[in-house]
Amino acid sequence: MKNVSIFCLIILFLSFTVNIFAQNKKKQQEDYDDDFYYEIEDFQDITWKQRGFEFYFGAGAYFGGKYTANYYNGAPYNEFNLNLLINNPYRRDLIFDVIREKYRYLSMDDRIDLHQEYNTNSKYNVAMDIAVGARYRVAKNWFVELNYSFRRITAENRFWFDFPDALLGEDYSSLQIMGAKEDRHYIDLSIGYISHNHPIVKPFFAIGGMFTYIRLKSFDVIIEGRRFDLMDMARYPNDIPGVPNDQNWWDWAGPGYGFSITAGLKFAVNKSISLDPVFQLSVASFGNGNYFKSEIYDGYNTALGCNYYVGIRLVMNGAGVLKNEKKND
Repeated sequence: MKNVSIFCLIILFLSFTVNIFAQNKKKQQEDYDDDFYYEIEDFQDITWKQRGFEFYFGAGAYFGGKYTANYYNGAPYNEFNLNLLINNPYRRDLIFDVIREKYRYLSMDDRIDLHQEYNTNSKYNVAMDIAVGARYRVAKNWFVELNYSFRRITAENRFWFDFPDALLGEDYSSLQIMGAKEDRHYIDLSIGYISHNHPIVKPFFAIGGMFTYIRLKSFDVIIEGRRFDLMDMARYPNDIPGVPNDQNWWDWAGPGYGFSITAGLKFAVNKSISLDPVFQLSVASFGNGNYFKSEIYDGYNTALGCNYYVGIRLVMNGAGVLKNEKKND
């Protein structure tokens, strides 16, 4: 909500700036009667209405829907589960040594248990979105747009160990951390409508279909400050120290699909540049195919779900650039 509030403040600031700009323009038209018609033509510039390309770079905040986040909660029914830490005896001994080093009141005979309670309401953190795209104005009010976006989202959860035999100190550990990083790629092809009722502020909306692709970048567990890689543990569940493993290049990734609805405002700064605050709702499926599926564990949730994005685009108008070049010639 904090990011949405900041975004709204930016829109209010831009609206205030545009109003001042429009008032100054009007004053210029009244003060310079000789150039009146030229000012009108310049103020109501037609380059944003003509057929032509627009190119943009965008950035903003991405809110990933939580419907897939439970894949990273460490529960036994998931492929990446916390039991990977203790099922392998060599790995278990190493982890228990780390814990006993921290909690020195535990003897070698005191039992250490992984607490079997998991967060079933996991959520993703707000992620940074980077986008590039192109729009072609096929008519005065209609356009076709191709957009590519990249988002790296993270999900974090907490867990702990129980010490049922402890007599001197606490019978449980402090909270430990597990965190996953997931890369999401969007390619969105849409068709949209833009209104030119105002010479500077031009609302628009678009509807499109998208191709998605995700890849699990990392999934780590931090136990008392020491990092353990759950992805490596899943690749080599029977790892023995000092014994080489066969190379396992298994990659957790998969394609998906969906559709999007985008709404925004185009603030035409001049003939060549505009600033476009945008909001997008995407209903998408991720991780299809065999890479996120298992015959033993529950797979990645591939159902359609909602995700949200708010951001701003810096847009260059190809027609405006060409017009300025011809004028300079």
